[in-house]
Amino acid sequence: MMVHTIDLMFQGAPQAIAAFLIEGPDGLALVETGPESTLETLVAGIETAGFAASDVADVLVTHIHLDHAGAAGWWAANHGSRVHVHPRGARHLIDPSRLMESATTVYGDRMKTLWGGMTPAPEEKVHAVDDGGIVSAAGLQFEALDTPGHARHHHVWTVNGEAFAGDVAGARLPGWDFLSVTSAPPQFDLEAYEASIDRLLARNFEKLHLTHFGTVVDVGEHLEAYRHEVRSSAEFVRDRLNEGMDGDSLQVAYHAWNLERAFIAELPNEVWRQYDLANPAPMCADGLRLYWEKHANR
Repeated sequence: MMVHTIDLMFQGAPQAIAAFLIEGPDGLALVETGPESTLETLVAGIETAGFAASDVADVLVTHIHLDHAGAAGWWAANHGSRVHVHPRGARHLIDPSRLMESATTVYGDRMKTLWGGMTPAPEEKVHAVDDGGIVSAAGLQFEALDTPGHARHHHVWTVNGEAFAGDVAGARLPGWDFLSVTSAPPQFDLEAYEASIDRLLARNFEKLHLTHFGTVVDVGEHLEAYRHEVRSSAEFVRDRLNEGMDGDSLQVAYHAWNLERAFIAELPNEVWRQYDLANPAPMCADGLRLYWEKHANR
């Protein structure tokens, strides 16, 4: 098995969103597609690896957020690729209208520039996979691990001792130890997130492939440290809410707190900007805030 990490150069910036082309003994599979706005870059990356887009028979997405699965329907509609997804996400790939409407309310006029469209996937090409389900693709056996916390419809895909972790193992750029907590609204759940990280720890994976961004080999250390950061981030937001801070002020405070963490970690400004593009802190503050607002006894 060979994993080709394709940098989708989201918004012209490196190492924000990755897609993974898996070269198996019997063909190709694609894990994550990125948004349709980066399709041209993804196809070019596949061609640079020596293949054609039409060679991709199977697409596996960790969840249906646009930065991970926005282009999944395009592969099904244009190349007949089978798309494998969490059962809670399948209907949104078949009919993405509600997903796109929701995203448009958030991004407004920036919607097309950031994400492009979202092609509906033919229903017969969408395969909903339950927890522990096995997908045979490219001559390999991929196992689906239900891993909620970032979203209720989140899978980690595992194969040959490696895990494609989506957003449940955080954002970390190559060459840096700094961890950015992926807590985008509206489904962040602290307890579920911690349980999912524990589940990954128990599997002793040799490698984690992060959509934001690249491959982690110090898996145990990464996950232990990330578990701590998830809890710390959630508690920071809880404490600000208990002090009476409103949502707008909380976005500013959480961004500043993360910027301070980046300064302590000696991140250069350009690296911090990469992190903030891949996983914007104000957006993540909203996800954490919504969680605590649902838990009155915080």
